[in-house]
Amino acid sequence: MKRIVVIPASGIGSRMQQDIPKQYIKLDNGLTILDTTISCLLSESFFDLIVVALNSKDRHWKYSIHTTNAHIKICAGGAERRDSVRNALMALKNIAKDDDWIFVHDAVRPCVRLDDIRRLYASVMVENAIGGVLALKASDTVKCVDKQQNIIKTTDRNYIYLAQTPQVFKYRTLLMGYYFCLHNDILVTDDSSVVEALDHQPIVIEGDKRNIKITTPDDLVLANYFLSTL
Repeated sequence: MKRIVVIPASGIGSRMQQDIPKQYIKLDNGLTILDTTISCLLSESFFDLIVVALNSKDRHWKYSIHTTNAHIKICAGGAERRDSVRNALMALKNIAKDDDWIFVHDAVRPCVRLDDIRRLYASVMVENAIGGVLALKASDTVKCVDKQQNIIKTTDRNYIYLAQTPQVFKYRTLLMGYYFCLHNDILVTDDSSVVEALDHQPIVIEGDKRNIKITTPDDLVLANYFLSTL
């Protein structure tokens, strides 16, 4: 069974207040966020292939250090993350088999560690699970609020996890889930939600706090620091 990574990288990252998509912002290591993410995933021979879903108007990928890498396949992204992942899965139609493992990882999580990815994969295999998700257990008190920001209740944090990526599922399961959500107008924000919509129960594997998603300028400072310690 092959291990393939899908990286949705079609967004523009408006909250970063930059004139370029956030995945192409350069870090202190001299590489873009996207190049740093890919370099980590390719640092060892764990993965057989990486599929990067790019915006149709992308003007920056051609400057990537990975443009000529034979282990990387490019496909067209979509308007939303879910569209990009679905497009990438379709691009694998003649490459991936039903039982191949698909890891979906955010382009802007450059601090991910391969050791954590291996633990995720090993746990899914040992547990014979439908799939799995790296996630952080909530350490703060969790409040549920209404639209006016009034507290409705306090939720037991022992049952709350904050999802990270990568998330891993078999090719056929993930593809079926994405099309099920598309045809039933189910809006999803991660890959586990897609599989949950098929009434499956993925497992959660404890992740690393350094595996942050770069969303705001403050996150860049953290990411640069974490990368210097990895």
